[in-house]
Amino acid sequence: MANKSNQHYVPQFYFRFFSKDGKRISALNRKNGKLIEFAPIKGQASKSYFYGEANVEQALSEIEGHFCSALRDLKNRGAFEGYDHGNYLLLLQNLMLQRSRTMSARRNREEFNNLITKLHLEVGINNDDSLDEDKKEELRQALDFVEANPQAHQGLEMVTAFESAIHLTDLDPHILINKTNRPFVFGDAPVIFTNPYQKRVTHHGVLGAKTPGLLVYYPLSPNSAVLLVDTSVYKVKKRNNSVVRVVSHKDIASLNKLQIHNATNAVYFSEFKYSRYVEELWRQESKKLTDHRGMVVEAPGVYANGEPMGDIIHTFDRQLPLIPRLSILQYTESSEDTHELSRDMAYI
Repeated sequence: MANKSNQHYVPQFYFRFFSKDGKRISALNRKNGKLIEFAPIKGQASKSYFYGEANVEQALSEIEGHFCSALRDLKNRGAFEGYDHGNYLLLLQNLMLQRSRTMSARRNREEFNNLITKLHLEVGINNDDSLDEDKKEELRQALDFVEANPQAHQGLEMVTAFESAIHLTDLDPHILINKTNRPFVFGDAPVIFTNPYQKRVTHHGVLGAKTPGLLVYYPLSPNSAVLLVDTSVYKVKKRNNSVVRVVSHKDIASLNKLQIHNATNAVYFSEFKYSRYVEELWRQESKKLTDHRGMVVEAPGVYANGEPMGDIIHTFDRQLPLIPRLSILQYTESSEDTHELSRDMAYI
């Protein structure tokens, strides 16, 4: 078992980038809109034995030390010019790992992981010659009560995500500087993947790390944020090298609403004087908020020669109910029947 039962899926150092005193932060409950003026950082975005094993928690703590240094350097620098290449790779690894380690990510994969676990068990039952047909049927009926181990599955997905950070290297990095009188907020799943370019596409996933049109958004402080952009699709306006000054309240509101949608339990902000602003954003979006559930599709598969291969399972992350239209980006949306899988190779 883990040495410490309270295990964080958003590291405490990240909260301190927004906190006034390094110990507390203001919060809004995503479920009911309740506001909390002083929420202790040590109790946020955490759950008892979330990862379970002590070695996982220890490994994450060691990795977070490297991430914290790289992110603090970028936050203080305020631009990607002159930013150390090694730190940039750490940033990308942090983005992928952070996205995969949250409660939102766990819930997003729950249905798929349960289905795969049941299918594996069913295959084992059907091929176990030591069982008679009555016993096999009894065991198959019991599969309805089987659930996957969420910690084990999420652990594998975190490793895969960490190793997939290389797929973000062709995106163009920018620092958004918030020039409005409203802050950037963040939720308990602060890394946002969205794809306004493929907004109309719903029959397959458009949030893969190599998907054309991907945007990656990650706040660094109340006044700055990272935005990774596929510049083969989007033209970034109002930029000075890697820095983009955001002066539109509507843009800030859209980015903050993304955090509300992507969160599971709470959204956080630096000072309680912004509580009514955050509450109003939540009120505007509250009826659109959904649970995080990935799309799982079972359908007959076909080989290239037309021969059937049996059923296949396709799963992908859904876009958030809000897909932003930011004034700092110029682009034309793809058509509904466009089928673009990778920035390396597009299929139309």
